[in-house]
Amino acid sequence: MREFGKVSARFWVDSEMETLSDDGKLLALYLLTTHHGNLLGIFRMPMGYIATDLKWDMEKTIQTFDELETKRFAKRSSNGDLIVINNYTKHNRTENNRQLDARLRLVLTLPENLDDLLPEAANVIDGIIQKACAGEGSSETEQLLEQIHTRYMQREEKVRLEKREERREKREERSIDKTYVRSDDQTTKRHDSSAESSPLPMLKTKPYDSYPEDFIEWWNQYPKREGDKGHKKQTFGKYKKRLADGHSPESLLANILNYARYCDETGATGTQYVKTTVVYLNNPDNLTNQWTVNYEARQRHSGKLSLVEQVEQANAHILQPGSPGAFSGTKAFSGTEAFSGGNIYDVESERSGDAVFDHDCPVRPEVDQCLRSG
Repeated sequence: MREFGKVSARFWVDSEMETLSDDGKLLALYLLTTHHGNLLGIFRMPMGYIATDLKWDMEKTIQTFDELETKRFAKRSSNGDLIVINNYTKHNRTENNRQLDARLRLVLTLPENLDDLLPEAANVIDGIIQKACAGEGSSETEQLLEQIHTRYMQREEKVRLEKREERREKREERSIDKTYVRSDDQTTKRHDSSAESSPLPMLKTKPYDSYPEDFIEWWNQYPKREGDKGHKKQTFGKYKKRLADGHSPESLLANILNYARYCDETGATGTQYVKTTVVYLNNPDNLTNQWTVNYEARQRHSGKLSLVEQVEQANAHILQPGSPGAFSGTKAFSGTEAFSGGNIYDVESERSGDAVFDHDCPVRPEVDQCLRSG
């Protein structure tokens, strides 16, 4: 139960409010300040509650509320249990992120079929969501917006399927009627506008994902890392600060592409060693770094031989020292030496009758017994 409700001073000078009866003004003030209300201005309020609190009979209560509906101050649901105050947020503006998050949490508690019970509530919810998207928000704001989007998109898909089934049934009924009704008795087909409407118009698209294209491209090109790469809204705030520092969107994109290549070449991509987006943008030096890999230094500090040194060592038994040739410190090797009568292998020549070993194991006996010329 809330402890207070605000009423703007403009209430008394509003052209619509000035034309209300005294009972209408009293009921409007009651709805703005009632302890049954909430931060959305969308809450459960049966007519019996109003009649009891204001000591009115039911007939007077309903007539007075109808007057407020005529002035578009408030609207009640078809079953009379829910009401929405259309300009509630103008009287009770969002003052901080905590209040904004509290309103978003209340949106998640509303009935899933709110669009059927009280379609006018969509405009109020839309205003709150747009407010959340326009500001920086807290770390919880984007999560709440994600939940709202998921919830109402699922609801919209369900309604769309129901409408589609309803239209199919109507087409079947019309096709049956055509069998018995003459063509000159048929009426013009009407467009069913309600079938195309969505439950909450403001959730047709993802309103909180209204980031500029250059930032979305930068975000998508950021190298993958183990775990969450960073908070998107906070990252966008840092991104805007870097733009204010003089960096262009093109230079920031080129820099992150270099960093992604650097992570690939060093094997850091997909691990916890990739910087998070906020940490990356917090350090201005990252934005001027060329992100090149110093392979020579890495080879030297690793204590391993270079590729050339490994080949040279592996072939040391067949290379003769001499003047520099194909490898440093060795004589150039000519393929003709292998057939000039010399033996480039450091092994003894086979003798007639010796066992033949081809793959470090004796071959078949019939081969072993063969005599070969020396």
